[in-house]
Amino acid sequence: MSPTDYIFATLAALGGLLGLALLYSVWRKPGRPVMLVVGWALVLSSLLVWFMVNMDRGVAQIASILMLVVAGLITWPGLLGTNGMHAPIRIRTIENTPPQAASIVQKATAVGSGIWTFLLAGPVAGVISFYAGGALLRVTVPETGNPANAAVGAFLFSLVAWALLSTLLLMEQRKLHRTLYALGACAVALAAAFI
Repeated sequence: MSPTDYIFATLAALGGLLGLALLYSVWRKPGRPVMLVVGWALVLSSLLVWFMVNMDRGVAQIASILMLVVAGLITWPGLLGTNGMHAPIRIRTIENTPPQAASIVQKATAVGSGIWTFLLAGPVAGVISFYAGGALLRVTVPETGNPANAAVGAFLFSLVAWALLSTLLLMEQRKLHRTLYALGACAVALAAAFI
């Protein structure tokens, strides 16, 4: 890559991060279609510029960076004990317990719920998406010739599937349903990858 390519890549990465910030802002406070369109335009133009700079490897690089940022946005509130990235967990008070003990139980429940939400939306969704990408690779890899295109396609599919699956899991408010969906998807992905 030439120095000009590095400049374009840096600007594209900053544009993609700005697009993610706009999309996150619209998600927190809906009803702003202009910001939604601008956010998606920045993310897509970032992918396009990285493709022009470094072809499919550039797209994989910027997709990895953007996924890392999104994973951080999901992880931080999850560790703070929130449901998703916007709604605090509603905790019922436990009757017949001293106020201080109830507060400790509430904090422990919130932290445990946050960690479980993070595990489902992060590592578990990642495992599901990468095994689904492995299943796609088994189907698309050529019998003769270079399998690089199929591998890159499966990798990009895995990244997009991870983002989509994490979002869908966070949209489900009931923890039991969220867990069952994740476990079912994991079983299906494992079966598709190995059977």
